[in-house]
This record gives sequence, C-alpha cells and structure tokens, in this order.
Amino acid sequence: MDFLQANTRVFAEEFDGETVLIDVENGLYFSLAGAAMELWRSFTPAREPEAVVAAMTSSLQGADPQALQDLMAQMQAHGLLVSAPPVDSTTLAPLVFAASHFQAPVLHVFSDLAELIAIDPVHEVDAAGGWPMRPAGFPDVA
Repeated sequence: MDFLQANTRVFAEEFDGETVLIDVENGLYFSLAGAAMELWRSFTPAREPEAVVAAMTSSLQGADPQALQDLMAQMQAHGLLVSAPPVDSTTLAPLVFAASHFQAPVLHVFSDLAELIAIDPVHEVDAAGGWPMRPAGFPDVA
C-alpha cells in the first residue's frame, strides 16, 4: 500500500480560515481553503491516501471523495505530498477534523514571488554578479 506525507521542505501557516504553504526549494506558494486544509493536515504523519479519504468521507457531511482524490493528485504534482515509507496504521491516532460539513477543497498556486522566495539574498552574493545572485541551475518558474 502506498503512503503519503506532507513534504517536510514545505512550510505551512494557518490564519483566518486559510492555510498558506511555501515551498522554499522552488519558491512556489500555495493557498488552501475548504477541505484542502483538513486534507493537508491529515498527512502529518504519513498515512494511506485511501484511509484519509475514507475518514473524511465518513466524518464530513456531504464529502466528495472524487474531489479529495483530485486534490491529492494536484498536491502530489506540486510536491506538497510525497511518497513515504509504510507506517503501522495501528499506531496512528485517529483523524479528527475541525469541520463537520464538507467545503469544496481549493488549491491556488502562486509563482509571482518564486525567485525571491527561493533565492537566499543574504548568502547568494557574487562580486561580479551582484546581490542577490540567482543560483546556478535555478528552475525557471515564471
């Protein structure tokens, strides 16, 4: 069975009913709303995707399993959720959700600040190139 976990290189902050994720490696940032926040939190620690969808479907009134599976696929495509080694499911705490009703999951992807987020302006300095210096091999995300 496949297991997924929240990518440890991605930082998350929740405020005002929204979760913002920042991937410091590629500089992309994301906004999660609705059931997307619950889904993201469910993968810390690693879990089986099917178990998460089943738990959300049984706990959140009106949950749409296909919408959750589609969102997981998007999160994997952006590197927010990554493969993880199997975990003994009997040792995991049951999933508990803050919401009782399903709200459509929303994932927004932003690349407008990617270069600034991924470049370390304190350390990426070059006498000839200036400051901040774009690292060699930095992906073109614009």
